[in-house]
Amino acid sequence: MGTSSPVAPGGFRERTSEAGIRSVLGIRYARLSGGERFAAPVAAAGQLDVDRLAGVPVFPQLRSRLAAAMGTGEPNPQAEDAFFLNVWAPANAIGAPVVVFVHGGAWMGGGGSNEWYDGSLLAAEGMVVVTVNYRLGPVAHLAPPDTPDLPLQDLALALAWVRENIGAFGGNPDEVTVAGQSAGAWYVHLLSLDPAARGLMRRVALLSMATRQPWTRERLGAVRDAAARLLHPQTMENAGIPDLLRAGAGALQETALPRPVGHAASGYLPSEAENIPGRFLDPAWCAQHRHVEEVLLSFTADETATFFFASDPERAVTHEMVEDWIAALDPGAVPPAAETRSRGPYERLVAISSWIQFQRFPTELHAAYRQRGLASELMELSMRSPLPGLMGGHCLDLPFWFGTRRAWADAPMLEGTDPEQFARQSLVLRRRLAGFVLGRPEPPPNG
Repeated sequence: MGTSSPVAPGGFRERTSEAGIRSVLGIRYARLSGGERFAAPVAAAGQLDVDRLAGVPVFPQLRSRLAAAMGTGEPNPQAEDAFFLNVWAPANAIGAPVVVFVHGGAWMGGGGSNEWYDGSLLAAEGMVVVTVNYRLGPVAHLAPPDTPDLPLQDLALALAWVRENIGAFGGNPDEVTVAGQSAGAWYVHLLSLDPAARGLMRRVALLSMATRQPWTRERLGAVRDAAARLLHPQTMENAGIPDLLRAGAGALQETALPRPVGHAASGYLPSEAENIPGRFLDPAWCAQHRHVEEVLLSFTADETATFFFASDPERAVTHEMVEDWIAALDPGAVPPAAETRSRGPYERLVAISSWIQFQRFPTELHAAYRQRGLASELMELSMRSPLPGLMGGHCLDLPFWFGTRRAWADAPMLEGTDPEQFARQSLVLRRRLAGFVLGRPEPPPNG
C-alpha cells in the first residue's frame, strides 16, 4: 500500500512504499521548442498527477514486433510530448549513487514509463533509479535531413535534469551510471563518447547493445519521401499521429531491403547526423574517445533467437544452408561455437547471427578498452526461456534486471518459468548491477 505525500521536499508529489522506497512519477524534463514536431527539446518543469507508472504517457508507437515473445504489458497512454522521467529512491538516501535506465525497443517502441521498468527493487539495493522516455519511431526518425539526432538531444537534456535535480531525491550527481538496453544501449554508447556529455555520467552499462550503422541520408530520404506521399495532402509536420504512424509503417514496408536468412532487420534507424560520430562502432577509436571511467557490457547467449523463433525461414534452415552462409562470411564473423555440426542448424544460425549483430562488437570493445588500461567488464547471461526456439534470446534478461515478474505476466517467453528460480536469478542480476553502480568490483556476499 504505502503512504503518499502531496508535495515532497524537492517540490514533487511522491509515494513511499512499505519497503521504504520513495517513488516520484511523471516528472516533465522537456517540451518541444515552439511546440513543433521535429523541434529540438527545451528544458521544462512540471509533474503529472498520476498514482501508477502505467498512467505516464510514452511516445507514439505501434504494437511491438517482439510481442510474441515479450507480451505487451499494461499499455501506457501515448503523447507526442511525452518527455517524462520517473524516480525511485530509498527513503533515507543521502548522496546515493544513481542509475539512469534508457529503454530499448528497436528505435520505434517502448518507454521508460512502462510498468516493466518499475525501479523499486533496484532502488532497494541502495541506489536512486531513474527511467526516461525519449522520442522514437516517426516523430524521432523522419525529421528533415540534416536534423541532429533528436533522441540523443532528448537524453542529454534528461541527464542535465538529473545533474541539477537528483540531489532532492538523495542522489549524488557525481555518481551517475547510465544503463541502456538494445537501442537504448546504442544511445548510451554514443553518450559515453560525446564530449558534450562529459561530467553527466561516471559509468555506463551497455546491455545487449544493438549494433547498427545509421541510415544514410539517401535511405532517410527514400523512407521520408514514401511517407510524405502516403500522407498527402497532410504533411509530415502537421499530420495526426495515427496517420503518421500508419504512413511511417507503410513507407518502411515499401522501401524495405531484402532480408537475408539470419539477419534480424531493423525498422526505423537513426540517420547520419552531426551528433553521431562516423567511427562510433570502431572499438579502437572508441577506446581513444571514451570519457566515462567504467563500462559494463552484457549480452544474452542467443540474442537473435527472439527474432527467429517464430520465423519459418530460420526454423527450416539446414546444415547445408548454414555451411553456405559461413563460406560467404568474413572469418571473424563466425564464433567458434557455431563451427561444429554437433549443434542443430537453427542453433548454429542463431549463434552466428547473434555474434554478428549483438555479441562481436561488445566483445571487441571490451578488449580494446582493456588494452588501453580502461576499466571494462563483460558478461554473457545464461538464463533460458521455456518457449521453444527462444533459448537465451534478446530481451529475456529484462525482467530479471528489474525483478518485475508480475508486470511481465503476459510474456510468453516467461511462461513456465519457476518463480523461485526467477527470484534467485533476478536477485543475482540486480546485485550485479548494484555492485557496478555503487562502485564495488564484485557482487556483495550471497549475490
